[in-house]
Amino acid sequence: MRACRDALRACARSSARGCPPGRPDARAWTIAPTATTAMDAFGTRAVMTSVRAEIKAIRTTGTPVKLKPEARGMEAPMTSFEAGATQEGWGKSGGGAAPWTPTRALKKRKSYFKRCGHMMETLEREKMKELAAERQIVPFRPGDVVKLTLEVPENNRRTQTFTGVCIAKKHRGLGSSFTLRTAIGNLAVERSFPLFTPNIKAMEILERRKVRRAKLYYLREKPLRFSRP
Repeated sequence: MRACRDALRACARSSARGCPPGRPDARAWTIAPTATTAMDAFGTRAVMTSVRAEIKAIRTTGTPVKLKPEARGMEAPMTSFEAGATQEGWGKSGGGAAPWTPTRALKKRKSYFKRCGHMMETLEREKMKELAAERQIVPFRPGDVVKLTLEVPENNRRTQTFTGVCIAKKHRGLGSSFTLRTAIGNLAVERSFPLFTPNIKAMEILERRKVRRAKLYYLREKPLRFSRP
């Protein structure tokens, strides 16, 4: 395995210097810094990906090339009806009817529990689309430092701000929520907010931190400096 890797590297260096593939130059041990692809001895393309380039892009632009987990906003998820419509041969066996089709017009009967669930799912998606066009929610992800401007109904509708690190998001349709964690003095504070609540008047992403998990509950065991925004 090591011999094959050395041979591919030698072929890449020789092609970068202009030598014909298959006859690598033993003295060509310097590769151009701008060369990212090369042709090996078998005529296939050897793509050389570098993690350093991605780290440099994060440091210069402040935004990584690909976020994991991805940032999501208030977009409605795909229903089972829409997911089935993307499949080949969908509806040929009698299924695939609209949720409002009368029972007598159905070719394939379903139980009332499935039909009612299908209707509720469709109505919920329509409501989520309507709210997403009105609310001031930007796409965010766990690990982001989020600043919220909230309206407090119990305090004569006055506004207040809350800034914290998003440690979790729960996607449950209209019941979706997210949790922010911050440190006030020597005390850690966590607050959960409904995603579709009308009490969120403004939302701002202050910082995007690099994380590799969707749930950052391990911050509860860390010192408070990791939870400060």
